[in-house]
Amino acid sequence: MNRRVNRGKTLRAAVCLLLLAALSGCMQLNMGLTVNADDTVDGQLLLTAQKSLLSARNKNVPAAFAELRQNIPALPPGEETVYEDAKLFGSQISYRKAPLKGFDSASVKLVRDGDFYRFTLPLDPKKYGGKIAEQNPQQQQAFLKLMSFEISVTFPGRVIDTNGTVNGRSVSWKVDPNQDKPTELRAVAEAPPRPSASPVAGEDEGGFPWLLVAGGGLLLLLVLAAVGVLLLRRRRPTAPAAAAPGPTSPGPPAGTPGPG
Repeated sequence: MNRRVNRGKTLRAAVCLLLLAALSGCMQLNMGLTVNADDTVDGQLLLTAQKSLLSARNKNVPAAFAELRQNIPALPPGEETVYEDAKLFGSQISYRKAPLKGFDSASVKLVRDGDFYRFTLPLDPKKYGGKIAEQNPQQQQAFLKLMSFEISVTFPGRVIDTNGTVNGRSVSWKVDPNQDKPTELRAVAEAPPRPSASPVAGEDEGGFPWLLVAGGGLLLLLVLAAVGVLLLRRRRPTAPAAAAPGPTSPGPPAGTPGPG
């Protein structure tokens, strides 16, 4: 009896391992991010699986992928669309000027810490293979091991620490399936100084419009000065007109002899 029970457990474990290999061996996480100096992020994230293995589990490929994705920790939110080619099916998430705060997720952590950017992608087996782990917790490590990762992050400043490959201001990692995974993918880079506050910036950010007030005050002073000049001209007394010359007495008739 005990032998039958042990054989049953062994068979279930073998089936679970085959299922695990079929599901996770095809999973690929590709990501390319660019960190901008204004603490925003551009780039794309692609999570895919082999169509052939998805359809072997469920003829409805999108449904099979949705079930598989439940084993992956939450990804940074963005504009998500369906990705599909001849061999792969999955989800593509695009980022354009995405706020940095959205990248503090369960799968990807990209934060600003004072004068530094810190990138971390934890490869913790407890975060992967969640659904499979409900049936057999021992398979979490195997699930993660069979995944592949290809990651690239470009920073606006100099890279000062990483366990990846540095090329200028970019860091990349390539972790193939069936390889032991590191504890995490990490990088630290210098962050540019934050822009200092200025009157124009204050106005754009909803602050008090000091430039507009100053310009309006100057215009008002000019108008008042012009009105004052006009008033002064009106109040100035006019000079008396010169007296017109009186009538001249007629001279003696022509031909009249003058006095002796």
